[in-house]
Amino acid sequence: MPETTDQPAISQADVAAILAALRSEVRSQRIAQGQLEPAPLERDLQRSLDEIELYRVISAHWPLIGKTLPQRAIALVNKLVRRYLRWYINPIVEQQNAANAAITAALLAGIRLDAERRAQVAALRAARAGMNDANGKGSEA
Repeated sequence: MPETTDQPAISQADVAAILAALRSEVRSQRIAQGQLEPAPLERDLQRSLDEIELYRVISAHWPLIGKTLPQRAIALVNKLVRRYLRWYINPIVEQQNAANAAITAALLAGIRLDAERRAQVAALRAARAGMNDANGKGSEA
């Protein structure tokens, strides 16, 4: 027998609020430990990845719940129609989930590549600044 609870389901807005609170807590702990704050673009990318992960997998079957008798009757009809059309709906949902997974993987690869390129550019700039400092000191003598 399925167990019923009186607790309301967590909405996506609640999840977003929880994620925002966690982000701010992690940010404050990093600042307290002396770690550098990520760039605004990197923060935006991470937030986008979190949002993508929330919506990446879709389901063909949302729960149909009715509290009153007419709502229960409508839910029953919807369940019957859903079962009758399962052969049509499920392949579309599977195809969409596969596309979402491929797009997410491509975005993650692009973001990783961008991070690597940024690190390379930062290393080149640091090396160039070091060479400029060395050339500047050598010309003073």
